[in-house]
Amino acid sequence: MKLIYFILVILVFAFISLTVIEAKQIEKSANSNYSAVDTAKAKQKKPTEAEVGIGPIKEVDLGPINKSMVNEGKNIFNTKCFACHRLDTKLVGPALKPIVKKLPPVYLMNYLLNTTEMQKKDPQLKKLIKEFNGILMPDQQLTEKQARSVLEYFRTIEK
Repeated sequence: MKLIYFILVILVFAFISLTVIEAKQIEKSANSNYSAVDTAKAKQKKPTEAEVGIGPIKEVDLGPINKSMVNEGKNIFNTKCFACHRLDTKLVGPALKPIVKKLPPVYLMNYLLNTTEMQKKDPQLKKLIKEFNGILMPDQQLTEKQARSVLEYFRTIEK
């Protein structure tokens, strides 16, 4: 009889130990899930003005490159931008290839759409304008669709 009680006590102790260990693992897993969620939220932080620029565009969903937009963007570039800009060489304005690699797409879109205000208020652009002897880029009066097409063209030149 003592043997049965002894075995029963050992089984109860083993059951309680396993339950406590499992509870601790669940708690640890839950805490790591919360930290993963917190990390994801931190990565989704609101972009700064330096990343977005000043203008109507708050985010740009790039997706795969749209070849028809690339063609339209290249035509717009050749018509409106080519007089002052080259891709790999400074001219009246800076070479565009390095700038396109450096700046976020949403910033470029806002600059194309809101050129005058950004040149007056954006510290990055003010510095760039000083480097180019105070020469301002004229507002090209692009529509959002045209600016997006130019951005799509820029995406192909950065490679």
